Amino acid sequence: MGKTLLTGNKKTRGRAYGSQLGERLGLPKPPSHVYRTLNRGTLAITELQSRAPPRDPTPSFGHDDAYQVIVSLRHIRLQLWLNDSYHLSDMHGGKTYIADLRQEPRVLIQNPFHTVNFYMPISTLKAYSEQNDMPIFTDFPQPPTVGQDDPVMRQLAGAASAAFAYRHQASGLLLDAVLDAVCANMLGRYGASTSTASARSRGLAPWQERRAKELMDEHLDVSMSKLAEECGLSVAHFGRAFKNSTGTAPHQWQLGRRMKRAQALLTGSSLSISEVALECGFSSQSHFTTAFRETIGVSPGQWRRSGSTGISGLDTD
Repeated sequence: MGKTLLTGNKKTRGRAYGSQLGERLGLPKPPSHVYRTLNRGTLAITELQSRAPPRDPTPSFGHDDAYQVIVSLRHIRLQLWLNDSYHLSDMHGGKTYIADLRQEPRVLIQNPFHTVNFYMPISTLKAYSEQNDMPIFTDFPQPPTVGQDDPVMRQLAGAASAAFAYRHQASGLLLDAVLDAVCANMLGRYGASTSTASARSRGLAPWQERRAKELMDEHLDVSMSKLAEECGLSVAHFGRAFKNSTGTAPHQWQLGRRMKRAQALLTGSSLSISEVALECGFSSQSHFTTAFRETIGVSPGQWRRSGSTGISGLDTD
């Protein structure tokens, strides 16, 4: 997998894990573990941590048919080059990022860093999906600058870090199991496959659809531009892709979530209608009342009274 690199006038061969990865960040012997099997090829974990990041961008490893899955354990500011295209980016603590090593990424890290990195060759991912009767892996479509709040990856990165810190005679087996779990989670949650690639080219990837819905649930007034940004798409492309994936336009989906929340608050709380309106992301009670009547068929006050919750009569339309 490692390709020939050019560092100064000297050609070297390197791979994006273990000591060769660490050296590019000024860490000659970072904790690492390599998992090799006859059928699945190579997977690797490397933990990188430093209070003094290098002053210069890392050299490239050259084109590698592999992904680097990175769980950032603290907030990191960095400059990123992908095939010489430049990006200014942040890696947020606890989030998971995916770098396509075919794009020959280079970084300049601007502050102390702590990450757990998983090296995952495409051939290994394809073999893993075949062995486990999963759709055949094609790629991870997630942009490298978009981080995912993935509690599974966060826990697995923490387990790997703890295993490096407190080694025992079965640490290798434990780290093998971590890599098995990482492979299963990444393929199941983020991977595009041959059986679904054509549909995803018209709609959102599973991680994009999941992220957009999570944001709309968490922030009922989230903007379309924010949703599109989190999915690495333009607003227009996001709108079309979301509708292709769900059958509903994003604003209609968002309105549905607002109405569901409003119904729960009207029948399960003593908030005034104006307070419910603000809680559900509406700018005013009148805007909320109009939207509620058009969507549900009755006014908020009528909905509350019909709920027989014992708090009817507190509001008027």
